[in-house]
This record gives sequence, C-alpha cells and structure tokens, in this order.
Amino acid sequence: MRMSFGVHLPLHGRYSYADVERAAVLADRLGFTSLWVGDHFFLPAQSYRGIGGDPTRPDKLEAWPVLAALAARTQRVTLGTRVSPIPFYLPARLAKIVATVDVISNGRAILGVGAGWHRDEAVAFGLPWRPLKTRIDQTLEGLEIIRGLWTEQRTTFKGRHFQVEDAPCFPKPVQKPTPPIFFGGNAPRLLDAAGRTGQGWLPITDTPVDELRTRTTQVLDAAAQASRNRDEVTVAASLTYPGGTGARHEDWMEKVRQLGAMGITQTILDLSHMSMPPSLGLDFLEKFAGHVLAAYM
Repeated sequence: MRMSFGVHLPLHGRYSYADVERAAVLADRLGFTSLWVGDHFFLPAQSYRGIGGDPTRPDKLEAWPVLAALAARTQRVTLGTRVSPIPFYLPARLAKIVATVDVISNGRAILGVGAGWHRDEAVAFGLPWRPLKTRIDQTLEGLEIIRGLWTEQRTTFKGRHFQVEDAPCFPKPVQKPTPPIFFGGNAPRLLDAAGRTGQGWLPITDTPVDELRTRTTQVLDAAAQASRNRDEVTVAASLTYPGGTGARHEDWMEKVRQLGAMGITQTILDLSHMSMPPSLGLDFLEKFAGHVLAAYM
C-alpha cells in the first residue's frame, strides 16, 4: 500500500519558533515527507484553550516566512500551508511569496488553498467577510492568476474579484509546471476542484471515518471524470494523538491501513491540535516513525 507521512506544526500556543524548528528538523531526519503549517492571523479562543495556550493573547506566527526559514533548515521534506485562504490575499502577491519559498527550498513548496472560515480574523484585520459562495469564487479566480503568473511570461486576467494586467512573475518556481496545489475545505465545489485540477485534498483534522470515506470518493470521482489518473491526486488525512491515531502503536498501524483502504495516500500527524508540550510532541513523532514509518520505507 502506498502511503507517505507528514506533520502539521503548531505556530501558536506552547510552541516557540525554536520548538517548531526543532520539530521540523527531526521530522525531516525521521523520514516524514511533508511539513504543514496553518495560515491565520489568529485562531478562535477555544483553539488556544485546547492546547494550553492563552486565548487573551492569540499568538500565531506568519505561515510563509516560517516555511521559508524551515526550508533553510531541512533537506527533503515538502513545505506547505494547510491552508492559505485566497480571499485574505492579493493573489498575485501570494504567487510571488510561494514562488520565492519554492526557490529557497529548491522545489519543495506546496500551496494549500481554501476559502477561509474564521470570520473574526478577517473582520479584525480589515478584510471584507463575504458569503461562502463568493469566497469560493474568489479562491478559484485567484488560482487562475497564480497559475498564470507561475507559467506565463506576462499575465493578464480580468475577473469579477481580481485583476492583473501584463504582470510578470520572476523568478519562476523551481517546480514545473507549478508547485503542487492542495485544496482544503468540504464545500462540494472545492472537492470537485481538488479532483479536477489540484494535486491533493486536505480534510479537516480527525474527520469522522464515514464522512472522510464519502468525501474522498467525491474527490477521486471528480478526478476520474476529468480523465485524470487517481494516482495524480493525494488525499492527506490528518490525525491527532491519541484521539485520531489511537493510543498504541498497533492502533496506529491499523488506522493507517484503514486510511489506505479508502484511497488515502498521505497521513498527517497534527501537532497543532494536540494538548501536549513540545517535548512530548517530538517524542510522539519518534515513536510513530519507529513503528509506522519504518514499515513503509
């Protein structure tokens, strides 16, 4: 069974940047193939309470500068956001940011995209909060601009929400034709886009099994309808410990086997939702690698 493994690193709460870097270097050495970070201004109060953070000081390091720094400290892992909400960005600027991280990492950047879900952070930072349909329209429009800037000498696009005119984007990303684009979110249009045009789908952490199976099927069916090989699309299920993985290493192996049987080809361990200090998070990564990654390497 084909399966790769990733780690979602916390950029808030108990983890300092030094802790994030330590976890990234360890994951790279242990054989994890991807590192992910959330892309937010700040999170809801319950997100801090759940991991031992301070909801009155909702800290959150900025995603893409952290990925650029981790690119210089790692050798093999891919580096992506889970996910960057395009309605919170100027798409052309995001295209430049991701291209830069791809250059720094020598071709290891992944752009995870979504429509945004945390209204309070948008309003607090002066961004308009629009209905979900509009935010998805913005996301898909923004991706047309981003792909154009990555592949064309000059890009002109006049959409309802975003425009660029004769825009250059150099240097181009190292990865050709573009860095991988993963979609997050459960809206049917985003699932369809993940299957038809994306390189992957990023479900919500600890999505219930029946729901995960149904939505994975939707993504893979969309790929087939677009005459794509299902192997071209990665579904990357994200789990916490012990709630998602189970408590014992036998449980971990069984969970991974269960995911693979659904057509899921990447398992992400989400440290950002785990209520444990960084030292125990790193210890968990080592144990998981010793028992599970070793069986797939």
